[in-house]
Amino acid sequence: MYIDKLIILLVWLFPIIFAIHDFEEIIVVEKWIAKNKQDLVHKLPKRAKNFFEKNFAMKTDQFSIVVFAEFIIISLATLFVFLNGFTGFYKWFYLGLFAVLFLHSFTHIGQAILLRRYTPGVITSIFFLIPYGLWFYKVVLQKNMISYSDIWISIPVGVILFALFFPALMKAASKY
Repeated sequence: MYIDKLIILLVWLFPIIFAIHDFEEIIVVEKWIAKNKQDLVHKLPKRAKNFFEKNFAMKTDQFSIVVFAEFIIISLATLFVFLNGFTGFYKWFYLGLFAVLFLHSFTHIGQAILLRRYTPGVITSIFFLIPYGLWFYKVVLQKNMISYSDIWISIPVGVILFALFFPALMKAASKY
């Protein structure tokens, strides 16, 4: 049986790249928000401001709980795809989470442009998430493991997964 080592590497890089990205956020987010909150709230559209105030007024330890839970979920999705391939539920679970993280990287760049300064996560988005995401999609498309329509379908799947998990994680973390 032939094992494609590049695919194994790309699949398992997902939780690793996620962790590297979120380490950047964990390290700086609490102090960054304290320093930039007034300017941030002033520049955000009303809907985004409400989301920000509700979800990001947390301490580093609370944020770390959310990141830890997300890491477990991403690691499970990775393990499922590693063991079962890009098939059925496993494919959509993995690709949905992957799509959300990949698209999330662009929000960091948008935030940095909007605020005209460093924002937590922008460095790892530029140097890790986006290059890795493009590499992943290029390889799995070339090897016909997924299609372009799979990528487009994975976006709403990821948004639904995010909508199911994120509020519950934020609520649980807020209790600590």
